[in-house]
Amino acid sequence: MNTHFTVLSIALVALVVGGCASTPKAAQSGIELQSYQAREFETEKRIAFSATMSVFQDLGFIIDDGDFDTGLITATGPSNRHDMDMSDLLAQVFAGVDTRGATYRRATAFVEQMPSGKIRIRLNFVDNIIATAGTPLQTRPVQEPAFYQATFEQIDKAIFVRSATT
Repeated sequence: MNTHFTVLSIALVALVVGGCASTPKAAQSGIELQSYQAREFETEKRIAFSATMSVFQDLGFIIDDGDFDTGLITATGPSNRHDMDMSDLLAQVFAGVDTRGATYRRATAFVEQMPSGKIRIRLNFVDNIIATAGTPLQTRPVQEPAFYQATFEQIDKAIFVRSATT
């Protein structure tokens, strides 16, 4: 009876863990990424740079570095502890270990003056998934065009407000 319970438990764990696997997304080309990661604005570089920093802060990011001359902004978002799923629950019950990790988002922006006179902003967001011990497990680029679009809409509004007050 005890052997059957052990075999059944192992099979259940293998089924749950195996069921959590997902098919990785195909890598996108640089042109595909830029189609939603970059936008051009008719404004001054200083206004675009300040608006981008302000929007990052509004989104909960802490600015790590911002260099106007190079146009590069780097920021770190807050971390979010993962919800407990079935494999975490099994690890907690059978091994007494909390295997839930956390995810934090890193952001970069590159603000540059284009030959056309417009300002180009390219954003990049990356999710870092970490274990409870703090060791990075996985780095995953954010490839959700809607997220970038929403961020650019906020930057556009911030540019408008800053332009109207100058």
